[in-house]
Amino acid sequence: MIRIAALLFLLAAVSFVEVAIADPWPEMRAYDRAVRQLDGEEFLEDEPIWLCLGDPSAPPGGWTAIWHDYRVIGADAVDHRFPKGLPMEMGGPVPRVIEFGSSFDFAPANGRFPLLGARGAIPSGVWQVRYAEGDTARVLARFRVVSPAGSERSVRDGLARAKRIAHGDPARAARLYEAIYRRYPRTTYLNMIYLGQWEVRSQSRFAHDPDRWLEEVFAHFHDSCFGTIALDQWVHDVGAEKAKPTIHRLVGLYPDTPLSRAAARYL
Repeated sequence: MIRIAALLFLLAAVSFVEVAIADPWPEMRAYDRAVRQLDGEEFLEDEPIWLCLGDPSAPPGGWTAIWHDYRVIGADAVDHRFPKGLPMEMGGPVPRVIEFGSSFDFAPANGRFPLLGARGAIPSGVWQVRYAEGDTARVLARFRVVSPAGSERSVRDGLARAKRIAHGDPARAARLYEAIYRRYPRTTYLNMIYLGQWEVRSQSRFAHDPDRWLEEVFAHFHDSCFGTIALDQWVHDVGAEKAKPTIHRLVGLYPDTPLSRAAARYL
């Protein structure tokens, strides 16, 4: 009887592990729809890959790493996952926007200063997104990352320099961000210019008019995931009560857009 009981216990334990692997925490796959929308897309190196949750009432987006159940596999056949030992949030509310590319274990390419956080973005190549657990053979999306050429390479390298000096010399970084914006107003990296300018806002053209930054974000990004995470960052830094009049006005100017719906949570 003791051996039978032990065998039953072992089988139950194995079944529990199998269920846990096959069915991870729901928040780990909260961005399934957004990940599938990456299929067939092409990105430049260091271009942020924003994922929207699709629920404007979800908690604000942020820069805290969120543990997820996705992995990317490229031509090198290496399985890139969420880095072990990285501080993360698990079991709490899922933010409505995250940046996907910097959530893996890539080192900055060629020693170049990363544009987002301390980790490198997904390098150039053809990539597949799969689950890290459960049905690991299933391909959720295939996308391509290419090296920037021409003016886009100049923009990317300039942004890396500005990001590198932003902490020690914010005035110089602000001038560099502004020069890049004036020369390349239609760059693919435009969202990174705005993030950089906000980071050094005390030295930028937004120093005495922080509302203008959000006005320009609404104008350029009212239909994108980046608009939402920029809004959330702006409200966090300005303060929810102080932000309300500006948000109310901009929601009226851009009604029925993804960004206006995301902004409604603050009104």
